[in-house]
Amino acid sequence: MTGPAAVQGLSPDTPVEEAAAKLLHARFADLRKHEIHAVTRLDPDAVHDLRVSCRRLRAAIKVFGAKPLKKLDPLVEHLQDALGEVRDVQLQLRWLEKHGGVLPAREKALSEKEAALRSALAIWSLRSAPRILRALPQVRKDGKLSGKRMRKRLRRRIADVSHALEEARSLRPASAHALRIAAKKLRYEAELLREAFDLDGLIEDLSALQDAFGDLHDADARVQVTRRNRELSGVAQRERQKSGRTAAAVLRKWQRGRVAFEARKRI
Repeated sequence: MTGPAAVQGLSPDTPVEEAAAKLLHARFADLRKHEIHAVTRLDPDAVHDLRVSCRRLRAAIKVFGAKPLKKLDPLVEHLQDALGEVRDVQLQLRWLEKHGGVLPAREKALSEKEAALRSALAIWSLRSAPRILRALPQVRKDGKLSGKRMRKRLRRRIADVSHALEEARSLRPASAHALRIAAKKLRYEAELLREAFDLDGLIEDLSALQDAFGDLHDADARVQVTRRNRELSGVAQRERQKSGRTAAAVLRKWQRGRVAFEARKRI
């Protein structure tokens, strides 16, 4: 995963208004950079990088945006969703190719979803991006980067992850997916506030959690896609079991290290 562009000149005492301007413009620029690659070629890496940059921009909008900017969040979400639809099928087809399987329905689905993504990219480039760029100055103006509002927000996200961790111990697809989403939200907001709080270790732990539960989510999707093919279904089930063991090990590490509790103490 490509990391976000570094933003210079931030500290715990930086006014929120100043930090917001720098971080929002940096996240917007990251998205436009990855957009150029995706427009040229819809390969899995380009699609993935653009999708992540959408999530990072949305996190910045939610943390720093005033109401006029926050109202435009669905414009970014629309592009993110179209990218996700393509990315999911790309991964499934890559796995099928590796295991010598062919599912024509998946190939047809990819063609349809790529067409929808190209339409979403056109809408984004011509309409949505200019609207968001004009609205970027509409930010919160109260407090400093390490202030009470930001501290409270991070603690709430950590609490969400803590709750999801308990639910995910079963490794059921729904609860595992909920943990993955909670971890993403915390990670992308923590990246925005890393200059205000001691968050580098937490971000690293969240990255490992995302990777493990992302692999588990992909394995769950393959189990569903191959359920009518006995040979491929067996392979998918075994890989799901392996991914489940890895995810369970990451959960144990979080619990033994009291990662969420220790992170909250530092904020």
